[in-house]
Amino acid sequence: MSLIEVAVNAVFASQTEIIVFVFAFCFHSLIFGKHRFAPPAKGSKVVEALHPKGDSGRDASPRQTLQPVSGVHSSFVRAVSSLLRLDPSQEGVRLEISKQLGLSAVGMEIEALEALLSTGKPMSAKVLTAIRGVLQTQGLQPSIRLYELLLRGCLATRLFDDFSELLAEAEARASAPPSIKVLALRAAVQASDCEAAVACVPGLASALKSSNTATPSTADAHLVQQLVHLAADADALPRLLQELCTCELLNTWVFGAVLDECSQRGDVEHLEQGVQLARAQGAELTSKARCASIRGARNAADALSSFQDAVGQGPPSDLLVQALAEAAERFCDGALAHAVLKYLPANPVAALAVAVLRLCLPGAPLASKDEGVAATQLYEKHFATVDLSQDVQAQRLVADASIKCGRTDVLEKLVRSLPDSTSRAALVKSYASDRRLDGAKRVFEACPEKDACLYNVLLSACTVGRDLASAEKLLSHASATGAVDVATYNTMIKAYLQLGDSRRARALVRTMRSAGMTPNCVTFNELLDAAAVKGGAAMWEVVDEMEVCGLKPNSITCSILLKSVQQRSQPRDIERALKIVESVDVAMDEVLLSSICEACIRTNRSDLLARHLERQRSGKGVQVKAAHTYGSLIRSYGFLQDLDGVWATWREMKVQRIAPTCITLGCMVEAVTNNGEPEAGLQLIRQMLAHEETCSLVNAVIYCSVLKGFSHRKCFDQVWAVHDEMRAKRMQYSIVTYNALIDACARSGEMSRVSPLLEQMSKDGIEPNVITYSTVIKGYCQDNRVDKAFEVLEDMKRSADFTPDEVTYNTLLDGCARYGMLDRGMALLRNMEGAGVTPSNFTLSVLVKLANRSKRPEMAFELCSELSSKYSIRLNMHVYNNLVHACTAHGNLPRALEVFEQMLGERVRPDMRTYTLLLRSCISSRAATEAAGLLRAAAGLGGAPSRFLPCGATGAQPKGGLTSELVTESLEGIALSCGKEDLALGLLRDLKGVRGLKLDGRLPMRLAARAIRSPSSKQ
Repeated sequence: MSLIEVAVNAVFASQTEIIVFVFAFCFHSLIFGKHRFAPPAKGSKVVEALHPKGDSGRDASPRQTLQPVSGVHSSFVRAVSSLLRLDPSQEGVRLEISKQLGLSAVGMEIEALEALLSTGKPMSAKVLTAIRGVLQTQGLQPSIRLYELLLRGCLATRLFDDFSELLAEAEARASAPPSIKVLALRAAVQASDCEAAVACVPGLASALKSSNTATPSTADAHLVQQLVHLAADADALPRLLQELCTCELLNTWVFGAVLDECSQRGDVEHLEQGVQLARAQGAELTSKARCASIRGARNAADALSSFQDAVGQGPPSDLLVQALAEAAERFCDGALAHAVLKYLPANPVAALAVAVLRLCLPGAPLASKDEGVAATQLYEKHFATVDLSQDVQAQRLVADASIKCGRTDVLEKLVRSLPDSTSRAALVKSYASDRRLDGAKRVFEACPEKDACLYNVLLSACTVGRDLASAEKLLSHASATGAVDVATYNTMIKAYLQLGDSRRARALVRTMRSAGMTPNCVTFNELLDAAAVKGGAAMWEVVDEMEVCGLKPNSITCSILLKSVQQRSQPRDIERALKIVESVDVAMDEVLLSSICEACIRTNRSDLLARHLERQRSGKGVQVKAAHTYGSLIRSYGFLQDLDGVWATWREMKVQRIAPTCITLGCMVEAVTNNGEPEAGLQLIRQMLAHEETCSLVNAVIYCSVLKGFSHRKCFDQVWAVHDEMRAKRMQYSIVTYNALIDACARSGEMSRVSPLLEQMSKDGIEPNVITYSTVIKGYCQDNRVDKAFEVLEDMKRSADFTPDEVTYNTLLDGCARYGMLDRGMALLRNMEGAGVTPSNFTLSVLVKLANRSKRPEMAFELCSELSSKYSIRLNMHVYNNLVHACTAHGNLPRALEVFEQMLGERVRPDMRTYTLLLRSCISSRAATEAAGLLRAAAGLGGAPSRFLPCGATGAQPKGGLTSELVTESLEGIALSCGKEDLALGLLRDLKGVRGLKLDGRLPMRLAARAIRSPSSKQ
């Protein structure tokens, strides 16, 4: 094909694009053809403004602004910005900037760095330090503009040492522009360095003079205010005034800032010096400065003199008269008060009205003998036409005076002057907030029209004041006049519920519906919150009624339901509550997410918790902004034994720059420690202690998690090492800390350490509690000194300060179980019930162990049935495991499998111990088929018996799966002990596909060899 043919084909292939281009070109020429943008001539003001003379012809002007990123450097900025989103290390940032600068044109490196810092986005300390490193390693000389950008960044990130170094470099190169000198002043003010700040005043003067404006910018005025405040804090105002005078900066607005600061501090001496200096300088004081001199006057005569000086300059403003009124109240001076009345403007502002009305309060200069008379007269004469609707304080002064002197007409005039019902309701609410129900009623009665809003506010005031009779009367009157809405009924319902009268609250709901009003979610949430305390049927009655009214639960409903879900709740209640939460189509927020996490942890619903955490991790969940929510997520991952999730959440919180709280840190340390890494928890504590901003978060309770972690791992030397470290750090011990240490003594058998610890407790002023005694009992039981443990129990019973609780009794029961003391244990159980202490799942698990070791397995089932029914206990995994053990220990595999099926049916997930007991019992009983079914159920493989899957495949899988050792032992048992080599080989093939299960590579050869040698294969 010729070159011409190729070109023609290309043109035809692109004909659509060419037509569009031609059409766009013609359209542009038609619209904009007459407009041309000629480049500015050399030497023009535009060119000079864009490219000021200076360092290399590129330095910024004194008032440099951020420039848009040019196309030349946009790729450089994008590349570095993309890396920063990944939160790299400082060295990583430096290397990336160096790499990208190498791709820039020679001589354009400084401009590229300027472009990076001019994007308008805040740069982290990491980036600023990296840029400084690049400048040093590549020998680049920054421009004045780059210096200014770096200085601004250091100031924003409070890198004061870096700021000082950069400032010295910039000043050493050439005379720094005024903008950099102003930055130096800002840095000194931020660092609270008064000496350095005063030294920078000449730079501020040159910057202000170069601006050629009489009125300062807002930023400059604010900087001067900060400077004056810093000097006042350091008692250096005279020196600052002297420096300002030397630099010719003592102008009107600077004097205003100085006098205002002195007035706020009550610094009369410096205030007078400032006024005298202003007069000597011939500076005309602003209205604000004059107000400050009046407020800060030493006495009433000085205040009046300052006011008269201001009057000599012209009619006084509202602010001046208000300042004089405040001085009159302060000095309780009648002359000042009458001067206020003399110069009171015709239409004063509300703030001035408040200041004048306060002069009529008891003990004030305009107060009358009949309380309230003077204020009402002033209101009628001067303020009746003033709009007080935005100032509730002014309304209260008039209303209080009217009520005290019985001037109902003035009160009615005030209320009528308010523009709407909302303003009147605000006045009623102000009385309600002060628990002045009588005042609220008087204002309500003065209102010309009473709508539902007013009735609701007064009704709320009555309920808060526990005046139920008035509230009911008010509701009746509102109903008769038709001034009721749903909020009216909700307020009354809430009042009944607060008094514990749910019957009347429910009756009011029926009244509400019969009146043609539909209750809303607020109504039912109030009822539900009250019913949740009782739980069960009462709670679900409210939910059912809510559905009848066609209302769907909202996030608050879900939070209440989740709060009601406890470990002792009935399985059907737990399932229904969680099902409602799952089905509700509401926007998930942080409160609801935390409630779901905590409810799942309380009820041991790891399956539902894992599902929510997976959704959160996928990016489809809630955007977390609160430290307490991160604490709930960390705790949840810890509960699921997902340490990767724990650390990922902690890192995410740090990337989001959300400061951890004491509780968040506690959750983090507890999560890693409970998952077998107390060393990591201790290291995290030490990291927090090493930083000034986080060291205050660490306390003895957080250390306590590490103590328990080492104690449970039987690393007792490390327990005492941490104890010594806590003492060296002067941690404030609590009873929890001492109990953890005594528990370590019990676990290690070092009961000799207990007495010194109890003595130290006494020195610290900490009294032992029930847990302390229970832990001592536990130590004696483990040390085979059960009689001594019973003696401690009797001492507790005789004491007036301590009553044995469930933990105490459970600890002793465990001691009885350890040594097979059935009769003594059963007597102790009856003792426990007689003392009104309710048994728990822990009690049941210990009782099952006691019956098992006493060779009474049937008794274990009887005790569980009797106590779970009597106390509404939902058996947990540990009780079921002990029941399984009771069966397998006595060779009753069928009963053990029945217990396993019951366990799964109750949605209690088995663990490694469950499967270890059952699999070993199956092997010893030569029940190969049952063993294979258990392995398939545990691994989530197909072919598992349906009786092992009442709640789906995941319900039978233990947390973390089975260990390779147990699987290997079971497969070899099926092949060797049960003689089912083919069954074992088939299982092995399927188990190889189970994720995370690593089996011995020689196992297939061993099983195959056994299969070949078996008699069945030879036949």
